[in-house]
Amino acid sequence: MSAPTGPDFYSNVDTAPQQGDILLAQVTRVVADDDFAPPGWQVLDEARFELMPAVQLAGGAVMPAVRVVGGRCLVMVTTHDCGLDKELNAVVDQLVKKDTLSEPDAMSVAEARPDLDRTFQVSPLLDPATVEVAGNVVDQGLLLAGRYVGYLPVPELVVGGEVLVPSAVVDLNYRTTIDRLSYTARVSCVSEATRELLRYALARLDVLRTPTLEAELSAVLGQVIIKAKVQKKNPLIVQLTLEDGSVVELLKTPGSPGPGPVARSRRSVR
Repeated sequence: MSAPTGPDFYSNVDTAPQQGDILLAQVTRVVADDDFAPPGWQVLDEARFELMPAVQLAGGAVMPAVRVVGGRCLVMVTTHDCGLDKELNAVVDQLVKKDTLSEPDAMSVAEARPDLDRTFQVSPLLDPATVEVAGNVVDQGLLLAGRYVGYLPVPELVVGGEVLVPSAVVDLNYRTTIDRLSYTARVSCVSEATRELLRYALARLDVLRTPTLEAELSAVLGQVIIKAKVQKKNPLIVQLTLEDGSVVELLKTPGSPGPGPVARSRRSVR
């Protein structure tokens, strides 16, 4: 996996909210009493609060205090496009089928409702030089080439001589749920190729790390897997070659939805 650079990464098409959008928003997380934070996250911790004190339960068990830290930073939207518009789609479908509204009218009614699809997940952009493993700064070449699981490289974005997005990595290990109406602004959209890389990075982190996967797949397929290859053009597709020469595709591309009622209009962006 490697991230596209420059124009290949970003998109100047001002579309509806999408997975991969870079926003100026906020991140928060629950911490222990010592407020520990990995080096890359320390700059994100602009404020800290104890929302609830520790309490002792019957039997002597103690529920720890609810302590949170947070701050504002550049983030990338990690929720898939379908999740960004799930409730809106259901309302549009209902208005068209049951209330016999036209699709454009149904979209206008649904988009006017402030209660639909209010939350989504984001991950912060970090300075690559602050990413450490076991106290050691990781190899920057490998990190920026997309070789570390849990990180997506982001190239610098300069517009009119101003750096809008510095060279960074998205830390997918840090995820925050935010309200659609709470973030400050969208800084940039990204290309479809970038969204595919993001989905692959999320898949590598969440579902492609089972050490017994090969044995389990071989048992299910009834044949020994003699070769596995990730497609160069689309890293979301893993091709398995079996002992009889047949090829099985392990993962299908979760593409973006097409035009129509499955996506909000541009006016949904802050």
